[in-house]
Formats: sequence, C-alpha cells, structure tokens
Amino acid sequence: MNLYHYTSFNAFCSIITGKKLRFTKINFLNDAMEYDCGINFFKEELRNFEKANNISDGIDLQLIDLFTTKSSIYSISFCEDGNDLNLWRGYCPSEGGIAIGFDKDLIFHKDEIVINKCMYGNPYEDILTKESYEDIKKKYANLQTLHTDSEHIKWTFDLAHIKNESFKNEKEWRGITFPRSNIEYFVRNSVIVPYFEYPFNLKAITEIIIGPTKFQENNKEAIEMLARQHGVTCSINKSEIPFVQY
Repeated sequence: MNLYHYTSFNAFCSIITGKKLRFTKINFLNDAMEYDCGINFFKEELRNFEKANNISDGIDLQLIDLFTTKSSIYSISFCEDGNDLNLWRGYCPSEGGIAIGFDKDLIFHKDEIVINKCMYGNPYEDILTKESYEDIKKKYANLQTLHTDSEHIKWTFDLAHIKNESFKNEKEWRGITFPRSNIEYFVRNSVIVPYFEYPFNLKAITEIIIGPTKFQENNKEAIEMLARQHGVTCSINKSEIPFVQY
C-alpha cells in the first residue's frame, strides 16, 4: 500500500540527502486537540457507563489525563491520497511542495515503528462492558504498575490515532513512537516545535509528486537530478491541479 507524506521543497531536499524523516511532538501538530480528542472520547464513555449503571465510586477521571504518554510521544503523518488540493493547501507552504509516496511496509523496520490508520470520531461508543470497566478501574487503582502494563501502553499509543471527524477527508495514517534520537527544535508560526529525525529506507519511495506551483518543470528537472544522485528510483510526476499560489 502506498502512503504519501506532504512536505516543503526544503524539507524534501533534507529528507532525500539526509535519509531521515522528522517526527514531531504530538501536542505541537496542526490540530489543537491532538491526543486530547481521544482522551475526551474515552472519559465521556466512562462517565456515561457509570451514570447508566449507577456507579457512585467511579474512576477518578483526572488520572486518565495524568497517566498517558501525551508528553513523550512523537508522530509522523501520511495520507492515502498523494494529490489532494486541500492537502497541498494545508500541509505545504504557499510556494508549493512535494508529496513523497512510500510503500507503507518498507519505510521503517517493522520492529521499530508501526504505522496505523487514524480513526475519526468516537471509537469507544457503547463498547464498555461491566468486565472491561472493572478491568480499567483496577488498572487505575494500581498506578505504580501502569508504566509497565502493555495493554495500557498500547492504549495510550492508540489515542494518538484518534481525530475529530472534521479531518476524516485527509485519510491519515500515523507513525507513533517515543524519541529515538536527540531532540531538536524548529520554529513554525511563532511556535518552537520539538522534533527528532529518524532513518528510513530510501527504497521505500515509490513516487514523487510535485505539487501545484509556477515552477513545476524546473523543479522536476532538479528532483530527477537529486534522485539519481542518491539512488532513488521511482516515478516523478507533476500534479495537474490548476492551483498556483505566488
């Protein structure tokens, strides 16, 4: 399966020459409610279950906020469509950008970073049972073991794939991980953003799409040279969307 990563021309050059992809701290992404969206859905379902079952000594919902990995996980985003006008507008600068197509299964080593599809809306609606509720309650009654509980850790990673339904047209997939190299910083829209870079497999690149821009022909020539220089063998195409910003 092919997935696409939208990026600027500058970042594209760095990705190819450095053979690394950038993972951004999840609460610094474009969506202001990243990660909190999944937490809020989950807490809402706990409240509804407790109310429906007349549970007075329920789970302390503040613990749900405290014992997640929001403060320590990093994310990289991909989309199913490599030539979408809204994605060109939303994820590339005004001068244009690139969508890099990857074979999903070859980008990273399988034991290192798993890429999963995002879920839009509330995935927890009406799934709680008495047994599952009691299991959750027991976990939060033993806080000292949460950091080693594999089910809890998986759940905190799953939260990073839950998004508001407003974004469903993006058909996003995400790679989620803890930091795997030194943290660096860049500035975006007056915000200092933490990130780290991680090696990927150049042979996973299946396609390069040049977004709508005034200089598509010049960029195609340069990208073909860059690809040859670094051993990237894939199709290089120009978007035919008639949209150009100056």
